[in-house]
Amino acid sequence: MKKGDLRKQEILQTAEKLFCRKGYEQTSVQDILDQLKTSKGSFYHHFVSKEAVLETLCSKRAEQSRDDILNQTEGYPTAAARLNQLLTGMIPFHDEKLSFILMLLPTFILPEGRSVKTSYCESLRNAFHPSVSDTIREGILSGEFVCGDADIGADLVISTVNRLWVSVCDIIIGNESEGKDTDLAELLHLTEQYRTASERMLSAVYGSLVLIDIPLLKGLVDQIHVHWNTNQTDHTI
Repeated sequence: MKKGDLRKQEILQTAEKLFCRKGYEQTSVQDILDQLKTSKGSFYHHFVSKEAVLETLCSKRAEQSRDDILNQTEGYPTAAARLNQLLTGMIPFHDEKLSFILMLLPTFILPEGRSVKTSYCESLRNAFHPSVSDTIREGILSGEFVCGDADIGADLVISTVNRLWVSVCDIIIGNESEGKDTDLAELLHLTEQYRTASERMLSAVYGSLVLIDIPLLKGLVDQIHVHWNTNQTDHTI
């Protein structure tokens, strides 16, 4: 790896650790520089702003999620089963991806939160679109899906799934900020609406997509609740 590429990677790794530990809003460019013991010139040679660092981290996270899921879908016998794995894996509520979401959540309630959501959703779309499109195309050929254009179908389904996970996060953090418990039934109802819409877009068999199940939703609610209450004195999620 070239020296410049190595420095860029060090900046990303350091920034992500600080974002997760202190919160994105509470971490400054100077904090990153101090941790790395480097100059502003070194930082700005690679990134124009802290926001650009976050955008790059979103892209890398999305690409890693895609690669992890692609390694798991090879043994699935049908296009519908592979598509379900892709879309489920795209939702960033699993394992190490959840820590990244917990880091992003504080920005969701700020004015700039819309751009953060858009950046991560776009990163997920860019990373997953080719594989989702190819899988839908396979499903059209096998008769599992009825869709006029696989690329358009992928756009619609990915947008729906992105809207789903963002809406789930918005509901939970909205409730936490108001000191209210989140009703799992409300989240399940929301999930069912988006799941059904995704199936209808492809004329897929009812129940062929799952997207988010009850244990995953409950785990998400619990994790955000603990994280919120642990860090609320610092005004971060």
